[in-house]
Amino acid sequence: MFLSGKRILSLILCITMLSGSLLGLVACGAPDDGKNADTSANSLVEEAGTEEYDPFKDVNYNDRPFRIYTSTNIACTGMGNSNFLIEGTNTTDGGLVNDAVLERNVTVEEKLGVKLEFTQVNITYNDVQADVRKYVSSGDHEFDLVINDLFPFANLAIEGNFRNTLEPECVFDFEKEYWYADYMEDLRLIDGYQYLLAGDYFIDLIRSAHCLLYNKDIYQEYYQTDPNEVYNWVLNYEWTYEKMSQMITDVYEDTNHNSVKDKGDMFGFMVCEFWGPSIPFSISGNPTFITRDETDGIPTVTLMADEGKGRADALANAMKLIFLNDAASIDKTPETELLDAFTQGQALIVGYQRLGSLENPSLRGMEGDIGIVPYPMLYADDKRYVTSTHDTSELGAILATATDLGFTSTVIEVLNRETAKLLMPKYYKEALQIQYVDDSTAASMIDIIHDNFGNSFALAYNNALGSTMLQSFTAAMQENREFSTVFKGYSRSINRQLENKIKQFKKNNNID
Repeated sequence: MFLSGKRILSLILCITMLSGSLLGLVACGAPDDGKNADTSANSLVEEAGTEEYDPFKDVNYNDRPFRIYTSTNIACTGMGNSNFLIEGTNTTDGGLVNDAVLERNVTVEEKLGVKLEFTQVNITYNDVQADVRKYVSSGDHEFDLVINDLFPFANLAIEGNFRNTLEPECVFDFEKEYWYADYMEDLRLIDGYQYLLAGDYFIDLIRSAHCLLYNKDIYQEYYQTDPNEVYNWVLNYEWTYEKMSQMITDVYEDTNHNSVKDKGDMFGFMVCEFWGPSIPFSISGNPTFITRDETDGIPTVTLMADEGKGRADALANAMKLIFLNDAASIDKTPETELLDAFTQGQALIVGYQRLGSLENPSLRGMEGDIGIVPYPMLYADDKRYVTSTHDTSELGAILATATDLGFTSTVIEVLNRETAKLLMPKYYKEALQIQYVDDSTAASMIDIIHDNFGNSFALAYNNALGSTMLQSFTAAMQENREFSTVFKGYSRSINRQLENKIKQFKKNNNID
């Protein structure tokens, strides 16, 4: 069965039942509530065989406030902000998703004896650092959890504004599937020090995962074959940059009949600009952004190392085949109009979309069939699709002014746990009841996109390292130059910058 535009929302929602399956490290400890639940081996054995053991079952913080700084800024016009799944509306309206958010929040409050208090902040990524920094510099413990954009938070961590989530006082269990441990580990500058939190509760990471959408009707019209063969390419590890280039090359039509390639024509590939839409391609091409020291995990940028140089050049050249293709539309359609143009039949493939974009009314109301696929591999031999979130994906952190990590980590842990238990299934259930279509192949595409987050280090620290790791790929492609030529002047300085950032990181976080 084909995936219709009106039903596509169901498939993004179904991934929420699968969010995780990533493994990580465990920071041990116990809730600092004066009671300290018994987490000994004997107590675990006693609970085994009856029901899942809850290490927080005896915790009661006596209506202690848990204060959350939550972002309401819309970084992506196609999908909006994710706070409706963080804070919710605080009232029931009969909608399963909205009511599940409320149920999750109330359940956490009742289980732990806390009161969730939200402060909404609507600021762009340019202002996040200054805004968070002021709360730390004041010395006051204003918030227990802050949620905002990835790359400003990475900069704030270097400055010493956050607490280490691997401290012994924390009770985080990063082996649980509702934590994205691999993602968090890739954000570390030194082993044993982790400052940013990624998990089910921080659902913007899922919603901001990049994907490609294609119009099945246009594909069938141009190629006179089953448009689901694109799914087969993905499943057979044949979905490469070269394959995508071949797919779009011959798809162009002067639909406004003015003999000029311009807005209003139909293209093989459509994005709104070079820079932003090139990010997921740079990530999915999986160049050797960094390697880590085996002793302490300290990273070194290795894009120009012997093992990485050839791949980086090949990646930039492969991106040219797509962005500089005669059938590609760049800088002709504003981001606010991009999805509308796609739904109106102006592109075979539309880029710069996230899984959350599938909730967009323009897609849900589209006549015809839509396909969804991950970003391609550079080579078929890679045998892995790598998904980019965005550098403005929203995740969590604990302010450096926090003094009770047992309390803070307990509430965050249970927020993630209850999100997995209460919100995710009902989110999926609403899709089943309202938008569901039995398309297991399309669902498997979403599984691939969701299960393969990668290269979060480049997304987080690109800005801190002079904005060259990612922009060099964009420049090489846009200016039709070799990547090695563009990056050559940065190859030494970028590691000096990284060394200096690590020194600052150690000094600001009191690391010997």
